[in-house]
Amino acid sequence: MNNDEFSNLSERKRQILLNAVEEYIQQASPITSSAIKNKCCENLSTATLRTELNALEAMGFLRQLHTSGGRVPTSKGYRFFVNSMMCDIPMDTSTLSEIQNLFNKRTVYLGDIVNEIASVVSKATNYPTVVMLRGFEKLVIKNIKIVPLLTGQALILIETNSGVINNTMDINSEVVTETFIDASNFLTKTFAEHTIADMIKNIGTYRQSMENELDEFKTIFDTLLNSLKALIESINNDPRIASSGELKLLENPEYNDPIKVKRVIDAIHNPKEVETILNADENENTEEVSFKIGAEIPIEDLQDCAIAQTNYQVDGENIASIGIIGPQRMDYAKIAGALKFVVGEFQNLKALTNSAKGDENKDVKKS
Repeated sequence: MNNDEFSNLSERKRQILLNAVEEYIQQASPITSSAIKNKCCENLSTATLRTELNALEAMGFLRQLHTSGGRVPTSKGYRFFVNSMMCDIPMDTSTLSEIQNLFNKRTVYLGDIVNEIASVVSKATNYPTVVMLRGFEKLVIKNIKIVPLLTGQALILIETNSGVINNTMDINSEVVTETFIDASNFLTKTFAEHTIADMIKNIGTYRQSMENELDEFKTIFDTLLNSLKALIESINNDPRIASSGELKLLENPEYNDPIKVKRVIDAIHNPKEVETILNADENENTEEVSFKIGAEIPIEDLQDCAIAQTNYQVDGENIASIGIIGPQRMDYAKIAGALKFVVGEFQNLKALTNSAKGDENKDVKKS
C-alpha cells in the first residue's frame, strides 16, 4: 500500500475516515453522514461533510452500497485505520482479565502449548485462530528424563526453554529402571544448554564420547535420537497446526452465507494454505502484530477477510506463528492488544519440571 496516499489526506479527512471506520466496526451497519456528524463533526455543515465523504469514496477509502445508502470501508480504508492505530494499541482491561484467568489452566507440554495458544487467543478475541509450530529444533535443552512404562515403551520428557517435549520410544524390557535414571542424568549433563538440532546434528561426536559408557546407555541414546529425528521430520513435512473457534465466524453478519463460511473454514483446516498465510508475514523475525487485509492475503478464499498475525518467540527464535482470521470489520485495536498480551504471557511460561512428575509416576515399571 502506498503510504503517500495516506499522508496526503488532510487532517479533517483523516478524522472523518478514522471515525467512519470505527463506527462501522462497532455497529456493523453502513455509515451515514448523520452518524459521522454526531460522532466527530458537529461543527461541520452537512453539505461539507458529504463532500468529504464523496472525496474519500473517490479516493478508494469508502464505498457506497447503494446510490442512496450509507457507505462501508474498503480494504484500503481498513488499512489506513490499522496503520493509524497500531502506533498506540489500547489494552482492553476486561479482555486482559479473561486471558489472565485462562492462563491458570496452562500446561508445560510444548504440543499442548500450541493448542492452548489457539484456544486462549480465540476465546479472548472471539475470532477463529490458527497456530503453526515452527523452529522446534531450535529449542534449548534444560533437562532430559526417560521414564520406563509398563507398555514396553519409555516416556521421553525433554525440558526446554519453552516447555516440555513429550514423546515415547520403544525400549528393551530387560533394562532395569536404575539404568534409565543413570542414562537420564548422563544425557542431561551432556546436552544441557544445547539445542535439539545441535544434539541431532552432532550425533557422531556425542556417540564417541560414550565409548566408556554402558552399552545400555548407547542403546537408549540411539533410540532417543531416532525418536526425536522422526518427530522433527514429521513436523517439517507436515507443520503442527492447531486451530480453534472456527464457528465463531457465524456470530458476524458478514458470514450469514453458509457457503462463504465453509470456504473460510476449509482454508483454516488446509495445512498448506495456513502455512502460506503465516509464512507470508512481513514481520517474520519480530514479535510485532501485523495485519493483512483483503487482497493482501495470498489465499483467494480469504480475501474478504482480515488476518492479524504475530510470532511466539523464545530467546529470539520463532517457535510458533499465530494468526487470527475474521471480517475486515474486526476490532483491530482489541485484537492487537490481546495478541501482544498473550504472546507476552507465553514468553513468561517456564517449564515446570515438578508439573511433569505426575506423569512420570504413572505406569512406571518397577525393577
